[in-house]
Amino acid sequence: FSHCIVGFTTAGIIVNTLSTFMDYLVTLNGAGREYVGIVGGTFQLLIMCASLVFGGWTDHSRKYYFVILAMLVSGAFALSACNVALDSDSGGDLRFLLLLVAVLAGPLQPLSTELGVEVVYPLSENTVLVIQQLFSNLLSAAFIPIFKALKDVGTSRDESETKSMFEVPQFTFSFYLLIIIHAFSTCYFATFNGSYLRYEAELDKKAKKEEEKERLLEDLHKQHAAGGYGSMEPN
Repeated sequence: FSHCIVGFTTAGIIVNTLSTFMDYLVTLNGAGREYVGIVGGTFQLLIMCASLVFGGWTDHSRKYYFVILAMLVSGAFALSACNVALDSDSGGDLRFLLLLVAVLAGPLQPLSTELGVEVVYPLSENTVLVIQQLFSNLLSAAFIPIFKALKDVGTSRDESETKSMFEVPQFTFSFYLLIIIHAFSTCYFATFNGSYLRYEAELDKKAKKEEEKERLLEDLHKQHAAGGYGSMEPN
């Protein structure tokens, strides 16, 4: 279950952090303030749409582990690309990459919740969601000030005695930290080896129904062979 919490919390940290600093990230390269609303709204819309698409597919395939791991790996590369595109000359690329991160990080939360329900069955989905949201909100609230505090490290605004040999855009080291957290989360989630208890319970229940149906049909055939109840049909 801890793996599910890590996946959910990682997505929460990424989405909440990027949403908090969307104003700065979107207006790079001299983009107008109107882009903040457009990109920010599209960011949230893509999270919802991607969650519905991936959630619907995994509900049928039950490939929660594979999908979550693939999205974590892809998300790490997308965040790295965002870090590279922080340069003001790459403002357009950064806006596109932020939307890509929304598609890759957004569905992690509902998928991690479903996986959590699978591994702790018969614990209710609401209980699983409350536990995951607690960790996600607390760690997001703790990380956002750190992300902001590191924004000027290595830039011309950094007045510390130890400066980099070359200037870097704002939030460069902040993104480094975000990428490191994402990478560690991906490595930890890759060690998941839990059982899908809810799925196994559903298969067991289905097998019992099939056995009961076959038993009733067998009893009916025996009755027909003995000439006991004519054309009586099972319910």
